Amino acid sequence: MDIMVRRYGGYDKVGFTSRDLYNFCHRNKAETLSGGDARTIISYMIESKRRDPDFFFQYKTDGRGHLTGLLCNEAYLDFQASSKPCLQPDASTIEKEAANLFTPSVYFADVQYSVKAADKCYWIETVDGYDIVEYIVGKVDKGDKQYYVKCEICVVERKLKEISCSCLKLQSLGTPCSHIFFVLGRRGEHKLPDCCVLERWTRGAKRGFPPIRKSAMYDYSDSLQRYHELHNISQTASFVASQSLEAYGRLKRVLHEEAAMIPPNGGENGGKRFGPVLPQALDVDSADVFDPIHVPGRGAPKKKLKSVSDKSKKKCTLCKGEGHNRRTCSKREEETMLPEDVPDI
Repeated sequence: MDIMVRRYGGYDKVGFTSRDLYNFCHRNKAETLSGGDARTIISYMIESKRRDPDFFFQYKTDGRGHLTGLLCNEAYLDFQASSKPCLQPDASTIEKEAANLFTPSVYFADVQYSVKAADKCYWIETVDGYDIVEYIVGKVDKGDKQYYVKCEICVVERKLKEISCSCLKLQSLGTPCSHIFFVLGRRGEHKLPDCCVLERWTRGAKRGFPPIRKSAMYDYSDSLQRYHELHNISQTASFVASQSLEAYGRLKRVLHEEAAMIPPNGGENGGKRFGPVLPQALDVDSADVFDPIHVPGRGAPKKKLKSVSDKSKKKCTLCKGEGHNRRTCSKREEETMLPEDVPDI
């Protein structure tokens, strides 16, 4: 999306949003899906498990061996999403607010750049209205180009309710642009409006989706639930014990004693392990896993347009030649001549 924005000179001139681009790439990948992709991803997961002992994955297939589901641990992703980015001591209030709302990946990839780029913006004019205030903003590296930031004010409370910019970055990517951050700083706002923070870019994105699943593949077993609980407790205990040499030795001794104990019957999964986590489903040989079955979408099938090259494949029924038909054949004139029309030799 950034390449298209730089090429055409702004989000308002591209003609599509980032979601449209994602949908196009998804359709293009689905059309060019090659055989063996399921085995490739499973091989990648196996290699990731070999490198990282805390990595866990499992997959599920149907009766014919086609991949129907894939599960991998999201502990590291959840940790990244819940962590807070480190800011400079002189960071502004609005920058701290953005860092607390957005996930670190979204903040460092786009939001932080917009916050820093707000320093290059300058005020040109303010047009006051009854409940709408419009700020005309310029940018140092954009020449004479002007941007119009509209602020909708709550008349009763005199607070900012909505904000938008003519560059259309907020509508395209879902993150505020540098012009919006500049206006918020000029107004002395300490909180980002709700329209500038999409649920999908925040740490509470998972809470925005209902926990309804149509398959029992992601239902954790009792052993895996106990593992998750012990894993969370052990992280806290390890951090506290690392501060004291005595507590460190005591916790290490207890962990060694528990790790050396092996259940006589191998546990509820018969001793099968996948990394440090017990498997959720039956083991399936990755060599027998095929790609998911393509399900065609609803609607009438698309009609194939005949190419121009198909016109050259016409075959004449008179002389059996290609490139013309019987009506335009040169031998047709010879056959239709009468005997008296044939010149004497």
